[in-house]
Amino acid sequence: MTEWDPARLPENPSRVIAILKFVRVEHTFLSLPMAYSGAFVVTMSIPSVRVLVLIFFALFFIRVAGMTMDNIVDLDVDSKNPRTKNRPLVTGAISLREAWLMLIISTLAFFASAYMINFWAFAFSPFIALVVLSYPFVKKYTHFGAYHIALIEALSLFSGAVASAGSIYSTINDLFLRIPWLLVISTLFWAVGFDLYNHIIDIEFDRSVGLKNLTMLLSSRALPFAGLNQALSVFLAFLADYVYRLGVISYTATLAHGLIMAYAYKRATEEEYGKAFNYNIISSVVLGTGIVIDVALGRPFI
Repeated sequence: MTEWDPARLPENPSRVIAILKFVRVEHTFLSLPMAYSGAFVVTMSIPSVRVLVLIFFALFFIRVAGMTMDNIVDLDVDSKNPRTKNRPLVTGAISLREAWLMLIISTLAFFASAYMINFWAFAFSPFIALVVLSYPFVKKYTHFGAYHIALIEALSLFSGAVASAGSIYSTINDLFLRIPWLLVISTLFWAVGFDLYNHIIDIEFDRSVGLKNLTMLLSSRALPFAGLNQALSVFLAFLADYVYRLGVISYTATLAHGLIMAYAYKRATEEEYGKAFNYNIISSVVLGTGIVIDVALGRPFI
């Protein structure tokens, strides 16, 4: 259980592997299906290729910025934790100077991508950046960092919707009325659940170095609480299928999403937290892809 770490370097890693592990590129693919589902559902149509490409780049760059900030702020803690002592910044595979340079470049690239999308995407970009980049500090001062990371995931879907519909609606009220809020909230509950898996692993170490997380408050109830949040997520996703009049493909994807998360929960009860986390990535891809295909095909079999 304690050995799992998605950012852990293998022996004799190449430069490319070190960079990919440092930015944890898989987190982009965790959020991208949600961003695209927001982009498709908000207008019930296929966004332009330009918008889809810019959504990818904006999400990728803010993810890189967020992971880089997390690595920089947590460097001292990661060097003391047996589970994270082989991360690129700790081992020197990525230097601190390179990390700061990566943070600056990726943040500027995020703002540039948002600017090229539309006015509202750029207007919200400072808030998005603030939420993402503040996470490493939040978890030092509050036990509710799981909700902060969940907000980041939910904002992926929100941002995808803004990117797709922001050029259509001239006022913020009109735009907000079109945001698929049920999917946004569903994503938030889903993310609270899988983030708890990560922190259950380190609860004793975090307590010893003064870090805070929700598992410390919940103790033995942390895992059931994670499952409850993910069950609520699935309920809200089904409700979104109904409210937004999505088709059978979306309903099927939601069912698969729920079954995969149930299996992930089972693995978590067996202390296989790494596998539980990876199954959550798969579940988000299944749900997001199903919604996208459903809308793209005109929501057949409503």
